[in-house]
Order: sequence, then C-alpha cells, then structure tokens
Amino acid sequence: MASSRDDASKRRRAGCGWFSGLALLPALTACASSSGPETISLPPPNPKPAAAEKPALAEPAPAAGFMPLPTPEQVVAALPTGRLDPFAPLPQAKAAASGAAPAGDVRFTGVIRSAGQAQALVQVGDQSGAVCVGRRGVCVGSGLPALLPADWSVTSIDVASGRLVLNQAGQRRVFNL
Repeated sequence: MASSRDDASKRRRAGCGWFSGLALLPALTACASSSGPETISLPPPNPKPAAAEKPALAEPAPAAGFMPLPTPEQVVAALPTGRLDPFAPLPQAKAAASGAAPAGDVRFTGVIRSAGQAQALVQVGDQSGAVCVGRRGVCVGSGLPALLPADWSVTSIDVASGRLVLNQAGQRRVFNL
C-alpha cells in the first residue's frame, strides 16, 4: 500500500508541475512576442537648410553737405565713465571739509524763486547747488548737504536785483550777477 500511495503522490506532483508550467507559459510568450512589426523605424530628420549668407551691406556715400551718423559702438565708446554708484553721497568740497573757503572759491551763478522762497545758485570749489538765507545756506526741506563752510551764512538774497550777501566769520561779502 505504501507503493500505491507513493505512486499517487508522484502523479499529483507531476500534475502540479505541468499545471504550473502552463500558467507560466502565457507570461513568457507575452514577453517574447510582439503584435506589431519587429522594429519601429522613424523617418530620418529633415536636414537643416544651409544658412543663406547675408550679403555685406555696402555703406552708402553721404550726400554732399551731410556727415554720417556715428555707429552705436562709437556712441557708447564716447560716453564718459562716471561714478560706480550713482546713488552714493557726493564727496564734500575741499573747502567745506577744511572749515573755511576763501571768497575767491565762491562763484554766484544765478537766483531763483521757488515756492515763495528765494534761492541763490552758487559754486563752491567743485560743488554747485542752491543756497537759502540762513546758517551755511541750507535750504530747509531740500535734504541736500550744506555747500558753505561752517563759519559762513547767507544774509540775504535779492532776486529782483540779482544780489547775494554772505557773512564769512563776521565779514560781509556781496556778490552781484
């Protein structure tokens, strides 16, 4: 009886192996076969057209009496190089830094009336700007630094006659346009 049991178990094992082989067969054939052509071929890319060479433009001769305009490169090259930081504060005049400017360094260039306030346009050394009546000529509300040294003050500005009166350490200086 033991042999008949062994034969039955061998048959069952052989049947299980055969069924498991059948179960794997569709999976293997699905991976191995394809339903379309063996390879996919794409059309070759279109060759890029050769870049047409641009003919060199001949510069027209200027008409009589006219000068040709400068090229953009010439315009840029002619621009002066300025300050690295245009928003940095301006350097103070040497005279203002030393505390006293000689009267020869002050140049009176004009007068204006703005919002009812008289202002004189002056140049002190290499700095220029507007000054108002008061200590160091500071115009209230302008936010600009003083142009005049500490011991200077603006005594009066007469817009009608074009006159500026400064006081330098007790000495009166009168400037006329």
